[in-house]
Amino acid sequence: MLKRYSSYLPDLTQSWILIMLLALAGSILGGLVSFILTLIFPGFKGWGELIMYPLIFIPPYIAIRISLKNSAKTSVNTDYVPLSVPIDKPDFGKIGVIATILLTIPLVFSFNIITEPLTMWMDVPEFLKQFLVQVQSNKISSFIAVAVFAPILEEIFCRGIILRGLLTHISPSKAIFWSALMFGIMHMNPWQAIPAFMLGLLMGWIYYKTHSIWIVILIHFINNGFSYLITVFYPELPAETGFYDLIPGMWYYISYIAAFIYTALVLYLMNKYYDKTISLKIQPNS
Repeated sequence: MLKRYSSYLPDLTQSWILIMLLALAGSILGGLVSFILTLIFPGFKGWGELIMYPLIFIPPYIAIRISLKNSAKTSVNTDYVPLSVPIDKPDFGKIGVIATILLTIPLVFSFNIITEPLTMWMDVPEFLKQFLVQVQSNKISSFIAVAVFAPILEEIFCRGIILRGLLTHISPSKAIFWSALMFGIMHMNPWQAIPAFMLGLLMGWIYYKTHSIWIVILIHFINNGFSYLITVFYPELPAETGFYDLIPGMWYYISYIAAFIYTALVLYLMNKYYDKTISLKIQPNS
């Protein structure tokens, strides 16, 4: 299924257009359809988020399909052969896939611990507090939307489409930065955007090093799944609750130092032993 998009490699301008289509046209489409269905079927009100979420990706999807169709016409009429780079072609180097998974699971938590202070001073938006209440009331639909749809759709879109494309036009560091920034902006509120940007940097770098879409989907799933479990099983906790609130006293600072050391060590090992990166497989057009 993903193979048909291997020749779609958007540059920076095209990537911003995709983000705008998702944030504006996609949100309008998803909200409108969800509203209409809720009016027709009042009993499905709790499933509105589940219905709306996949729909926001339709406008950028249409734009991608149009671009691919035009590219195919150009290929037929000329000798032009478009560059093709698969979305998923994993190479875990000397570390291997099993060790990567075992290292990645605690990495998600350690990385969140060391980046948490960036948003500790911020207030949670009111609409997000209401969303968390809806999660507690609609556990099944919320789990599907937050822990299944979001990791798969957002990673294919942000890493599999945008980052992969940017890596053919600009340097890896710039490509990872811009794709992470777009990932943060997609969340459309600072309280979520800053952590999303930081996590986007991590996932972007790992995707760049491994060319595996499924490993970043796993990271995203663990991140969202943990937040979901905390929200559902500890509804009495305030929305702004973080590791600082959950880990008592000096243990938090000990955990922070341990998390920093673990994160640095894992990133060092990944950088050293992931011996083939996307940059070796993609040649810049410029």
